[in-house]
Amino acid sequence: MLRPLLPRFLPFVAFFWLIWIGHADDATYRLITGEGGELNLGKAVPGVMSLTSEDAFALLRDSNQKIVAAASQANGGRAVAFSHGGFLKSGDLPSQPAAATLVRNSIRWAGRSSQPKVGVGPELTELKAALDEAGFETRIIDPEDVENGSVDVYCVLAQKNLSEGASVRLLEFQKAGGGIVAAATPWAFAKQYAEFRDFPGNVILFAAGIRYEPDGYANTKTPLFVGRPGEPDASPAKSETAMKPIGSPVATESSEALDAARRLAETKGSLPAGELGELIGALKTGIDLRGDALDAFLVALKQLNEAVGPIVPTKEAPVVPGKDPLVDAIISLENEFNQTLPAGVMYPIPAAADYPGAVPEDAERVTRELSLDGTWKGWLSGRNAGGWAAKEMRPTGLYAAPGEIITVTSPGKIVGRGFEVVIGAYGGGLENRDQWNRYPRLQRKVAIDERTTRISNALGGLITIRVPKDAREGDLDFTIEGGVEAPLYVYGKTDLSDWKNEVRKRPAPWAELASERIIIAIPSDYIRRLNDPDKVMEVWNGFIDTAAELVQVDRNDYRAERIVFDRQTSAGSMHSSYPVAAHLGENAEQAVDARSLKEDGNWGFFHEYGHNHQHDLWSLPGTGETTCNLWSVYLFENYIGKNRDNTHNAIRPLDRKQRMNAYFKNGRKFESEWAMWVALEPYLQVQEKFGWEPFKKVFDEYNHLPQDEWPKTQQEKNDQWVIRLSRACETDLAPFWSEWNLPLSKSVFSELKELPAWEDDPVKHFVE
Repeated sequence: MLRPLLPRFLPFVAFFWLIWIGHADDATYRLITGEGGELNLGKAVPGVMSLTSEDAFALLRDSNQKIVAAASQANGGRAVAFSHGGFLKSGDLPSQPAAATLVRNSIRWAGRSSQPKVGVGPELTELKAALDEAGFETRIIDPEDVENGSVDVYCVLAQKNLSEGASVRLLEFQKAGGGIVAAATPWAFAKQYAEFRDFPGNVILFAAGIRYEPDGYANTKTPLFVGRPGEPDASPAKSETAMKPIGSPVATESSEALDAARRLAETKGSLPAGELGELIGALKTGIDLRGDALDAFLVALKQLNEAVGPIVPTKEAPVVPGKDPLVDAIISLENEFNQTLPAGVMYPIPAAADYPGAVPEDAERVTRELSLDGTWKGWLSGRNAGGWAAKEMRPTGLYAAPGEIITVTSPGKIVGRGFEVVIGAYGGGLENRDQWNRYPRLQRKVAIDERTTRISNALGGLITIRVPKDAREGDLDFTIEGGVEAPLYVYGKTDLSDWKNEVRKRPAPWAELASERIIIAIPSDYIRRLNDPDKVMEVWNGFIDTAAELVQVDRNDYRAERIVFDRQTSAGSMHSSYPVAAHLGENAEQAVDARSLKEDGNWGFFHEYGHNHQHDLWSLPGTGETTCNLWSVYLFENYIGKNRDNTHNAIRPLDRKQRMNAYFKNGRKFESEWAMWVALEPYLQVQEKFGWEPFKKVFDEYNHLPQDEWPKTQQEKNDQWVIRLSRACETDLAPFWSEWNLPLSKSVFSELKELPAWEDDPVKHFVE
């Protein structure tokens, strides 16, 4: 593992209490951004970065003030980082003048010369060609071979392709005075790293104080604007006013942002368009304030929120991004401050009283000593839709009131090991939604990098402790101060009379119901009259166990699943992962209704947990929203006791027949029409003939398949699926799948020809 190589006392710990949102002095900033200009992202979706050093500063932000590019001159060397690999690779970004200038100037600045010696990673051949054409001295070098003196600056795609050794070599190169220009798309690799500090980009930029975040996307709906006019210079001096930390004198821009906030509040934003635009631009510079200037600005920002609203997004009166630039700017600033400022600095956001919910004024703030399980169990490896490697959330039965400080004292042995304190039950963001029925970011998390962790969330939320992948710590003792008691039912432990008389009446607006199979996070209003949480959890336990039957695993070996019910999910009406997320309303009501849950079932719940069981190894083209429905059918028939014909309208006999007939009549257009319900039909036809046992057998084979036998291409996946399923059915299914137009290799037909033919193949008459 890489982590032992990285000293714990460096910026991830020393600066964790403060995420810097800096800016360089004008000379440095203009030197790198050069002539400036507009940058259209096209199909590129950059991630986001944060700064952990006062020597790091933002170069490029999106319209929501998320950092897309940053630079640093810390610990000896210089570094520039971009949050999308396309900034250094071929595509739409490098071809735009503003981006090309930004990259060239970044290389000059990081290399401390107008003509630096440039090393380029082997995967960046297009960049090398462009730099050669621009007159740079370049050569391709493997990252392991980079040495100080051999090149002045090294350009690297800092993603999954880099080994641990290469990443550490580049870290040392930068610390010894070398220059790094890195690009990476962090969100694309978030699920592949239990600890995102091990992401190559974060290893390389560790000493520079630039951190790629695993979650979050830049706003791609509006262009980015690169800098202001300026001529590149090889040796800028950092001004004395640059990057003043909290507690320092007011920066030059402070009065501009503060005056803008006050003027906007005074007029409630009713100003001529030109003046309004200028004031909003000035308001956004408040993100860079420090010390007394920041304190004053936060007071003014809260007053501005209340003056124009207060801003309270609801389903009935949603915020529509882009409709009101002033509202957009206020929410963007509040979100950013809430995620980055030290505990207790950010004011309670007014909308918190509406959602996630108000804490009663007379609710006692308590101190609780808890013992929580510090052993991570995870889920079946490779189940990416199921968040198989996600950190596991342990309920505490406590809630953080909006803006109030929570203090957590942890065992010393877990400090710096990836454990986190989290406020907020749901981390799904709304940045890609067309309207917001709530604030776009509800959850805040802070790493346990010291024995005492302080955290606050301006929106409030349930307090949980997150356990990282591969942790094996057993029972851990925590002390949590400042929380409000929340209803928490633990199956098999919470006494029912205690639940009815006291626990369900606890004042927090959110509650959790927990068992060894699943944890339900839900607003407390849904459980205030719940008399039988034991029966509710028994139904959920049976559902989770029955789902595991189909994939042939013992749930005792794995984590408790999670489901959270939210006003607005980040995708769809529900989505899979850990946790599964579903909307409030009917689904939430049914989730705590044991009778309805067991008698009526819920296709959506079953569908999402079907996603959590899917594996890419056996996924056929176009079946991402298909094979998850095998679990819906299986659970309805084997747990609820309903025939598939009476479950979802899309699989009623007549609908199935009409859809199949249309597919074959229209020419079996596999690439355009074989998806979702059409693609489900052949699976159902095989199951109706041969039963569920062949599927169980094949899924079990994939569960135990050695990595050297994994299919590596989609063609290999198609072939292996048909071969394995045919053998499990003891019938040659190759002609059947071929009739559906699934691409198969000729070798599949040869390999299966000794098996009996499927004489009553239900679709062969379409192609005869």
